[in-house]
Amino acid sequence: MSFWAGLLTARSHLAFLVGLGAAILAVHYAGELARAEAAPAPGFAALAAGEAPRLRSRSPLGPDELRLARAAWSYFERNTDATTGLTGSVEDYPSTTMWDTGSQLMAILAAEDLGVIPADEAVLRLRRALRSLRAIPLFDRKLPNKAYDTRTLDMVGYDNRPAPEGIGWSALDVSRVLVPMWIVTWRHPELTPLVRRAVSRWRLGALSDGSALVGAQRRKDGLIETYQEGRFGYEQYAAKALLPWGVPVPRALDYRAHLAFSEVLGQRLPHDDRHPRSYGGTHAAVLSEPWILDALEHGFDATTLPIARALLRVQERRFARTGKLTAISEDAIDRAPWFAYSAVLNGDERWTAFAPDGTAIPQDLGFSTKAALGWGVLFEGSYPDRLLSAARELATERGLYAGRYDHDGSVNRALSLNTNAIVLEALAYRTRGPWLRPDEPDAREARR
Repeated sequence: MSFWAGLLTARSHLAFLVGLGAAILAVHYAGELARAEAAPAPGFAALAAGEAPRLRSRSPLGPDELRLARAAWSYFERNTDATTGLTGSVEDYPSTTMWDTGSQLMAILAAEDLGVIPADEAVLRLRRALRSLRAIPLFDRKLPNKAYDTRTLDMVGYDNRPAPEGIGWSALDVSRVLVPMWIVTWRHPELTPLVRRAVSRWRLGALSDGSALVGAQRRKDGLIETYQEGRFGYEQYAAKALLPWGVPVPRALDYRAHLAFSEVLGQRLPHDDRHPRSYGGTHAAVLSEPWILDALEHGFDATTLPIARALLRVQERRFARTGKLTAISEDAIDRAPWFAYSAVLNGDERWTAFAPDGTAIPQDLGFSTKAALGWGVLFEGSYPDRLLSAARELATERGLYAGRYDHDGSVNRALSLNTNAIVLEALAYRTRGPWLRPDEPDAREARR
């Protein structure tokens, strides 16, 4: 169903949608202005120097890609709770976050698009998950907690132990789940009342201080403290997701608010100027995830396209120097500490990996399946093609493994929701183009 057809079908719910529609049109218009620019905005022009990979045109999936989609979907068939409709974040671990739930909803929509599941099954799965989002207890009676038990909907810590009072909220995670919830309102307008009932409980205004993103956490003494959340790339991705819902985050949207540049392997790269050392260890990692998701969902513009090309180019240069295929992102891993952020750059460190608490874990630097697949569907060329081939090698009947460890090439056998969801989202992009511009031809971008 097209965007406008969906809105017309949802006319009985237009009171809910009209404000969102005005906001999304404003975002869409701003994007059009950016895409109309002949060159990247000042400050990013140097990133476009040299030969740039061309955008890959839309095309139907071939047999190998369809097998990949079915393999990715098998993760959701096995790890979704039949009662709550929520999927565990990793294999046999019944816990989820709002980021993972957002990825789950995108996976359902993608599986429907690709013909992996029929529309009636997609609606059933979406309905169950949305009912759970309507029912979950909220942290401080304001926003979704950072983690939930998928079996009971109880608030938990990241270790899935009960946390009846909750541990906090993440502005980035809530922003992620709002992306598919918006898409559902026009793809499946009959589910709009469920979206409305869920989101109407959430105090979205608490995600912003009027300019920047705000997260919250419960301290050891039980008090709640709020903090600025997000760094370059993630911050702008989340801000775009919040705009249609009326949350004011102008500083978070501004790519130049905390902009710095560094050279890595001769490639100029933009990054956040807030050094982890000066901000309590909060990471400022440069990695693939936010740029890939932004492109899959919003499409590229005159700012994000040169950034993405520069980030892909530096990873290709590392491959040329080391012979190691490089696709850097955040991933579940199959050993303690169970999650790793692999980064091109983080503060003073290059080609590094660190745990969620900031501890350096260089031995866990990894090749990411979802990053490889994402870059491969976005761009043409020998290196994106290599990445696609490497991602296909990690498919199993149970889903796609998260990736490989960089130091020895051994497989990271973690099976995660986010890996398999982004694989599905990326494959659907291959056939349809950007999720939030589904009716717009991509001819202009394909020629760039």
